[in-house]
Amino acid sequence: MYRQTGSLLVSAERQQYPARKHGNVIAVMALAATALLGLTAMSAHAAELSATIPKLQAHVYVYTVRWVSREGGSAKAYKKFGETYGFEPSTIVVTQGEEVTLTFRNLEGGPDDLHTFTLPAYDINRAIPSLQTVDVIFKADKAGVFPFHCDNHKPWMSGELIVLPARTH
Repeated sequence: MYRQTGSLLVSAERQQYPARKHGNVIAVMALAATALLGLTAMSAHAAELSATIPKLQAHVYVYTVRWVSREGGSAKAYKKFGETYGFEPSTIVVTQGEEVTLTFRNLEGGPDDLHTFTLPAYDINRAIPSLQTVDVIFKADKAGVFPFHCDNHKPWMSGELIVLPARTH
């Protein structure tokens, strides 16, 4: 039953194949369900991947060093400057968003060799006793350059924490 008009031809096909009337709707629904399942699987996979991506971390070993003291160094320098200590390294560079672990080792054993790590911008002030190791852990949540020092031996025993801005993707 073929006729010249398109609508009659379609009507004739629908009479011959009645399932085609709803076939397009079923195909669209099947496609939508497949896409939804695919998106669900992708989001589950993305969550799984994000759990395996390591956190941003930085671990820096910092030593207390004696430049000049009663126990060692130049007597002339000691007479002029007094005891002079430092941190090594004195410049620490991390990236914003990192969990930072600073491991301090105080290698001095004298009674006046108690040091501190004082980082005012992050409200940190930790004692570093003689011949001990101390971990200071914090999140570098602010970008910038931040001075730190030892309360007992400033201004010489000092340094700076440089927190680089977080990378954007």
